[in-house]
Amino acid sequence: MRRRRRYRSSYDREEFDVKDFVSGVGQWVIAIFIVVILGYSIVTFGIQSVTMIGQSMNPALESQDVLMLNKAAYTFGKPKRYDIIAFKLKEETDGYFNIKRIIALPGETIQIKNGKVFINGDVLKDLPFDDLIMTEGLAVDEITLGDEEYFVMGDNCNNSEDSRYVNIANISEKEISGKVFFRISPKSEFGTVK
Repeated sequence: MRRRRRYRSSYDREEFDVKDFVSGVGQWVIAIFIVVILGYSIVTFGIQSVTMIGQSMNPALESQDVLMLNKAAYTFGKPKRYDIIAFKLKEETDGYFNIKRIIALPGETIQIKNGKVFINGDVLKDLPFDDLIMTEGLAVDEITLGDEEYFVMGDNCNNSEDSRYVNIANISEKEISGKVFFRISPKSEFGTVK
């Protein structure tokens, strides 16, 4: 009588190790958790896309431009004159960001007269726009900014609702969401924002 050979499956050759399995699953869970935390951190504290709404920043930005916002830009430094910022007013809860350019800094006095911007009594000569300002708004009289206040305007100064108007007025540093630094759409305008 011939002996039958017993064939062993690969499963028989390798014993199932529960410890290795649990260790592998644990590593995957930790990796997924880290990715989720990093993703959340980037969106919350890092980079976010925003869309320009309206014509107030023409010609620098056009309506429907998709922009990148650096939310960490002012973590270790302060906003500078002419930075383009995105902000939400305290009472705004929707996803809409206001996008304007910083004109005056904390502690400065700003006034608009004869179509020009005056900072601490001197004409601001290097504005990124050339138009004479037709509406002084709140800045018809001198405004002295507080320690954490900024005065913002749109580059399209005669078609912009900004710090000259009571519903926006001076922007608190806490209201600033970040610095607009890059345009990703339209493709023809892809690049840094100045």
